Amino acid sequence: MSPHTSRHAETVGVDQRILRVLLRAIATFRQSEQPEMYAHVHPHCHATAKLARAFAADLMHTDTYSDHTLDEIELGAHVHDIGKYLIPKSILLKPGPLTAQERETVSRHPAYGTLILSNLCGMTDTANGIVLYHHERWDGTGYPEGLEGIRIPFAARLVAICDVYTSLRAKRVYKPSLTRRKVALTMGEMAGRELDPRMVEDFFRFARAKQQDSRTSVHRDSSF
Repeated sequence: MSPHTSRHAETVGVDQRILRVLLRAIATFRQSEQPEMYAHVHPHCHATAKLARAFAADLMHTDTYSDHTLDEIELGAHVHDIGKYLIPKSILLKPGPLTAQERETVSRHPAYGTLILSNLCGMTDTANGIVLYHHERWDGTGYPEGLEGIRIPFAARLVAICDVYTSLRAKRVYKPSLTRRKVALTMGEMAGRELDPRMVEDFFRFARAKQQDSRTSVHRDSSF
């Protein structure tokens, strides 16, 4: 069994027509009703999905880590934070530190996201697993189920890394954008605790290659 393999790996593909319909729906979800929340959630999910698909394609090209489809990973990443629309704005967009109770409220968003998407045609086990498990931690101290190591589904571990990267690079009301160097240092410290250490190494290799490519291309990837 590969270092990245999980017992949750079996899955089916996503119909491309359904995928396009879902992504169009996600792109406008709650935009008019909750514009501030939309501005917080949607750009981050979009950037994470773009990065996750590229990283997954790189992993699958260089090794037989998983048979998950790129479409499923992209879809799951697009909706991984959709449950945050059910978190009070006063908590999610709070400029200062959260209280323990507020952190507990935020930690419900994976379960809320799964609930929102539970009857949505086109969601697969892999995509649902990303939504539910992207805050599980390698050391078993994450949520909602406290899964540990490779018991955390492959796709959720992959999206968790991309989620951390895009979150650290983004400017928020409660934090500045970090430089790539500081992001790398932070993610290095998280490897083996929050994040799959082998996959973090793979991500750094992937990111360095992308940055090298961007120096020789007029089309820079805004995710990096």
